[in-house]
Amino acid sequence: MNPVLKKELKTSMRTWRMPAMITVYSLLLAGLLFIVFMESFSSYQYYRGFRPSSLQGMYFAITILQLVLIGVIVPSTTASGISGEKQRRTFDLLICTRLSSISIVLGKLWAALSKMILLLIVSIPIVSIISLFGGVDLYNILLLYGFYMITAILFGSIGIFTSSIFKRTVTAIIVSGLVILFLSIGTFIIVGLWYEFHGYKMTGTGMVSLLYMNPFSGLSAILDYQLGESFDLFRNLGVKGSVLKPMYLNMSFDLIVSCILLYLTSLRINPMKQFKFRLRKKDEKNA
Repeated sequence: MNPVLKKELKTSMRTWRMPAMITVYSLLLAGLLFIVFMESFSSYQYYRGFRPSSLQGMYFAITILQLVLIGVIVPSTTASGISGEKQRRTFDLLICTRLSSISIVLGKLWAALSKMILLLIVSIPIVSIISLFGGVDLYNILLLYGFYMITAILFGSIGIFTSSIFKRTVTAIIVSGLVILFLSIGTFIIVGLWYEFHGYKMTGTGMVSLLYMNPFSGLSAILDYQLGESFDLFRNLGVKGSVLKPMYLNMSFDLIVSCILLYLTSLRINPMKQFKFRLRKKDEKNA
């Protein structure tokens, strides 16, 4: 096991914060499921019973909430990876070990993502309650959680990268949150303004490809594939192709950007790379 990951797991899992986070996360999902269930149970004036058609509303609400929670929890846990070491003045000791810079970055990333993975595992029984009524099988749940995992890797990479740039953890959390907010909401706003001023012809323009960066576009494709209720934004905009195409493109974007950010982070925390860059810059200035 990566030594950084092993150390982070031992120190973080033995505190009260992780059980508290699991409890709050489970209560939020269970509370939302209960509210939606009771709403569907008592919405009819003369019929007091559960309608299987309301399962779609439950599944839709709980999947959206989980993606929102991932966008909130992951940056707050990863943005303190490097900046936290600098504030505790242990970063110099960390880079003096035999670990490579990329090993340190990956260890910090997976230590933070391990908390999110644990939360996702804990939430599986809550989501599986919907499958008891039919309509959502095991493959659909695995597809959804695979998408969650890839999205969490992107959000974690953004948090680690901002943590290597800023010395203060609060600043890194705010900046990473703003970047994720732009991917989740800002792209919708830009495409919406383009749609408003340029009419209904969205296909063939670069603005549609901007939506592939948005994690909710991938989630909408999954919901459209599983529920078949035209949740997919791209089908509503007239973009033709496979139902899961936006999900594949969004996941590919997440993995490519994550690799780039992790590589740049490893370069930033490598003192030899910075030393060589300064020497090269000094030689160019003297020349």
